[in-house]
Amino acid sequence: VAAIVKDSVVEINTEYKTENIWFQYTTGGAGSGVILTEDGYIVTNAHVILDNNQQNVVDTVTVRLTDGTEYPAEVKAYDTDEDIAIVKIDAKGLKAVKCGDSDKLVVGQELVIVGNPLGELGGTVTNGIVSATEREIQVGGVTMDLIQTNAAVNLGNSGGGMFNMRGELIGIVNSKSFGTGIEGLGFAIPVNKAISVSEELMTKGYVSGKPMIGVSFEDVTNDASSFFFFGSTT
Repeated sequence: VAAIVKDSVVEINTEYKTENIWFQYTTGGAGSGVILTEDGYIVTNAHVILDNNQQNVVDTVTVRLTDGTEYPAEVKAYDTDEDIAIVKIDAKGLKAVKCGDSDKLVVGQELVIVGNPLGELGGTVTNGIVSATEREIQVGGVTMDLIQTNAAVNLGNSGGGMFNMRGELIGIVNSKSFGTGIEGLGFAIPVNKAISVSEELMTKGYVSGKPMIGVSFEDVTNDASSFFFFGSTT
């Protein structure tokens, strides 16, 4: 399986400018991605291509293939609610991933994860099982139904591929639970959902079916916020 899928998973590195009260500096992040088309469309997580505050797209995105070749990438579209982004590199003849059917997953089924843990170990393969097929998890304040696994997932694995034993993509890794005494709790967006969102992002530039009325809300919880919004504390 590792041999079949390795060339369909890429490393992603990002850079962007940020500042504090003293000076401006350049920082960055790392993640993984999966090749969707032979001409360079790649799916990853939205949080991989956003800055540390998850507010703005990073300044530069660099994609590295398994042979070490690096390409500058353009962020074509993304959706933070679905945590999916599409980036594009100027390349041909890439090995596009073969997709499976996440609706057919069963608990206990074997799988492997391929990604770039710690942003330094591209092409790392870990294995495990499907621990749950529809786990409701809060990711960045958004409730998502995700595949749960005990396969090792670390920072940098985000956007990487979860594969079944036929070498078919079954999920896009996007989160893990961590902390003292916690291990073996990784999560991935089911491929059926990820591909549906990706197709809309590639064809429309956005995910349809999300009406909004253009209104935002702020809780007025103390005298200071009351005075700021209404000019009075009563």
